[in-house]
Amino acid sequence: MKLFYSIVILALCIGSYQSSTAQVGPNLLGAKGTFSTPYITPNTSSSSSASCTKSGAATYSPVNNIGNALSGCSSGGSFLPCSDYTYVYKSGGLGPEFTYTIIKNVGDANGGNCIKGDWRGKDHTGDGGYFMAVNGAPNNTKSALFYQIKSIPVCIGTTYEFSAWVLNILPSSSSAATPGSEPNISFKVNGSVIATSGPIAYTSTPTWVKVGGTFTATTNTVDLQVVNATAVANGNDLGLDDISINVTQSNIAIKSANGSAAPNNICDGTSLSLNYIVTDVTHANTWYKWKKSIDGGVTFVDSTSGQQATFIGDSYTLPLSFSNVSSSMNGYKYRLVVSTSQSGLSNADCRYFNEYTLIVNSCGPTPVILSSFNGRYSDGTTFLDWQTSQEINSDHFDLFRSTDGQDFSLVTSVKSAGTSYSPKNYTYQDNGAPGSQYIYYRLKQVDIDGKFVFSPIIKIAVGLKNGIEVFPNPFVNNFTTSFSASKTDNATLVLRNTIGQPVFQKTIQVNKGNNSIQIGNLPVLSPGVYYLSISNDDINYNSKLQKR
Repeated sequence: MKLFYSIVILALCIGSYQSSTAQVGPNLLGAKGTFSTPYITPNTSSSSSASCTKSGAATYSPVNNIGNALSGCSSGGSFLPCSDYTYVYKSGGLGPEFTYTIIKNVGDANGGNCIKGDWRGKDHTGDGGYFMAVNGAPNNTKSALFYQIKSIPVCIGTTYEFSAWVLNILPSSSSAATPGSEPNISFKVNGSVIATSGPIAYTSTPTWVKVGGTFTATTNTVDLQVVNATAVANGNDLGLDDISINVTQSNIAIKSANGSAAPNNICDGTSLSLNYIVTDVTHANTWYKWKKSIDGGVTFVDSTSGQQATFIGDSYTLPLSFSNVSSSMNGYKYRLVVSTSQSGLSNADCRYFNEYTLIVNSCGPTPVILSSFNGRYSDGTTFLDWQTSQEINSDHFDLFRSTDGQDFSLVTSVKSAGTSYSPKNYTYQDNGAPGSQYIYYRLKQVDIDGKFVFSPIIKIAVGLKNGIEVFPNPFVNNFTTSFSASKTDNATLVLRNTIGQPVFQKTIQVNKGNNSIQIGNLPVLSPGVYYLSISNDDINYNSKLQKR
C-alpha cells in the first residue's frame, strides 16, 4: 500500500503533534473577557455616541466603534464585568481622569479618535471586537478598582492559569509620557495579588503586553479584580483586553512503553504501546477517564467511565495499547482527561488533558501525494476538487459523504491516473448534498492491488451566510477556513502572530457561495495564538485561532 500524504490537509489534524503537555481548557470568562459579542454590543443610539467616534470616515473611527458599558455594577457584579470608573462615549469623553470606554480603535498611524485624540491602540484579539480604554486616576484619591467580575464559577482544588493583555495607550511622543507615570496594574483573585504588570513602558507604537499568573481555587466561586497601582494623573492611560482564566496546563507526558518518545507515525499492521504519565505535586488530580475521536477531534466519546488512580510519588502511569494498528485508524485521537473529582471530568472548566493522534503509514517506498482537497457549496450543490502531485499504481478514488462526520456513505468513484509524476486535477459535482448545517467529505485512495487509505475529512459549511469559521481550532499543522462570498475572485489570506507580523501569506481562489479551503504547507509555527484575515474588495474576514 502506498503512503497517502495530505500535504495540505483540509479538516482533519493528522499531524505529528505528540506534545508532552496538554492544552489549557476554555476561557471561563468567554466573551466577557475578550470584550466581544454577544456580551459587548455596539452603542448605536443616536443620542449616545458622537458621530466622530464611529463615522466610518477613518480607520480609527469605524462604524460601531463604541461598545456598551460594563453592566455588572448595576446588578451587583455577579459573574458580570463591572467598573468603578465612569463610562463615556462622546467626543472628548476620555479627557477627564477616572473614565473608561469600550472601543474597537481609539487611534492608529492615521490619527486619533475624537474621544481622545492623542491615544493610539485597537483591540488585541483581532476579531473585530472591542477592548477597554481607561484614563487612570491617581489611586490615592480615586478608587483603584477599574475592572472586576464577581462570582466566577470554579472547581475547588483545580489550578487555573490567568492572563490578560495590557496596553500603554499613550505614545512616547506625548508630552504627558513622563517617567513614573506609566500605567501599572495588579490582578487580584479573592483579594490576593496573582499578577502585576509593572510599569508598562511608553513606546512610539503602543504594544500589547501579556501579564499572567496562576491560582488554585479554594472556594466554588472567585472574584477577579483589576486595580490601578499608579498614584499619578498624567499618563497612566491603558488598554485592557483578552482576560482569560483557564484550567492550567497539565503535566501529562505521552511516551512509548520503553520510555522513549512517542512515535510520530506507525506502520500499518504493527502494534503500539504507550504510557500516559500524569505528574501532579499536589496529588489532587486523581480522577481520570479515556476519550476517543474518530473524526479528527470534531467530537469525542467516552471510552471509559471515571476512575481513580493512585499516585506513586508525584505521578501515576496509565497504559494505552494497540495490538494491530490499521490504516482505517489514521487520525484517530486518544485523550486522557484528568480532574480533581469525578464530576469535574465532564466539566471543561475543571479538567485538563493530553491526547495522542495515530498517524498510520503503509511504510511503502513511494507515496501517492494529495496536494489539495477543497470544496464549496452553492444552491444545493457541492463542488469538490482535489489534486495529486504524484501517483504510483493508483487505481481510483472513492468519495464519501457524511452529515455528522462519523457515518459516511459512498457518493461516487473517480478513476485515477495510475502512475504520474506531474500534477493531476480531479473534480466532482455532488448534486445530492443534503441541506444540513455542515457536510463532511473524505477520499479513499485505492491502489491497483486493492489496498487503500483514507484522506483527512473536509468540513463544508452549508448555511454560512456571513462570518468565517476555522476547523479544527486549535490546529496542529493544517486547518480549513470556511466563509461565504458574493462573487468569484482572488483574495489575500494572511496569518499573523500576536504582534501583527505576517507568518504566512498566499493568494486563494474564492468562489461565489460558501467556500471551504484547506490551508497547509505552513512554516514551522510556535504554539500559541494567531490571527487569520481573508480580504479583497468584496470580503474582509478575520478570525482568531490557536496553534497547538
